[in-house]
Amino acid sequence: MQVMILAAGRSTRLGSIGQNLPKPLLPICGYPAIRFGIELSRRAGLTDIVINLHHHGDKIGQALGDGSSFGVRIRYSYEEELFGTGGGLWKARYMFSPGPVLVLNGKVAADIDLGAVVAAHHEARPDTVATMVLREDPSPELWAPIGIDSTGRVLSIRGKRSPHTAVGTILPRMFTGIHVVEPRLLDRLPLGLSDVIGDAYIPALLDGDRIASMTMAGYFAEHSTPERYLAGNIDLLQNPSFLPNAPGPLVGVDEHAQVDPSAHVRFPSRIAAGAVIQAGAVVGPHAVVCGGGRVAAGAEISRCVVWPGATASGKQSGVVIMPNAAVFAEA
Repeated sequence: MQVMILAAGRSTRLGSIGQNLPKPLLPICGYPAIRFGIELSRRAGLTDIVINLHHHGDKIGQALGDGSSFGVRIRYSYEEELFGTGGGLWKARYMFSPGPVLVLNGKVAADIDLGAVVAAHHEARPDTVATMVLREDPSPELWAPIGIDSTGRVLSIRGKRSPHTAVGTILPRMFTGIHVVEPRLLDRLPLGLSDVIGDAYIPALLDGDRIASMTMAGYFAEHSTPERYLAGNIDLLQNPSFLPNAPGPLVGVDEHAQVDPSAHVRFPSRIAAGAVIQAGAVVGPHAVVCGGGRVAAGAEISRCVVWPGATASGKQSGVVIMPNAAVFAEA
């Protein structure tokens, strides 16, 4: 099955963080966020991946290349103007193999078996046009919840209701952005800019088409704001077992990092390959220093992420440190 990773958004809610890097390249414990979705795909045997690009698209292409370094094949769909979640699929559709396509967001880190998602879709009734991966949320009203009945059939989206009668109680769920869509659902998308929910899912729902779902129970995080981004890093430093299928170690000092003998690393922290920790520096707890990042002599950092090409100096806490700026991101 083809995989489509959506990576063309403008990252506006990230403020200056998103101006420096697009969400798919935000370092999560030293790895670009999009690497988590690529690794999940590879582990599920889904190695043919299409990624759409717009905002800082050149940086994403440079970081990932053709995908061979990660055991996959990557092709790119370039959008000179942003086409949205539906338009991105519409524009890239000529690159898809026949049959359904698995779609996921490039900003998400999740503990989910994509092979099980594909299997659930294949096992659904043949008239199923899509399978949406959902999750429970303590405040579903904040997310325009998806309503499902006891069989998992989707019966409401954004307040719009299917004509079918519910089996049991309708339960609210949050859409994770992970879904398998059939060509006949994609056929509903108009030319150019569109929203896959508003322009494909809701019309299908109102026409009575069968939309299936599966509810995931594992870790899920998206990094759309500075606070969520920093919190996501700290969560994984504290609980690396949340993501057993991460691209690599989430905690610890890589053997190819340069740590001065007089420096002190307090765990949980992640010092990636190519990071430099100078004399007398104190790093952690809850600090990430990415490859190409540097902590200056005598600096003290905690609850921070130091990006590639950036240098942390002085005493810092709750900060995302970029090459040209530092942003306070503590919730």
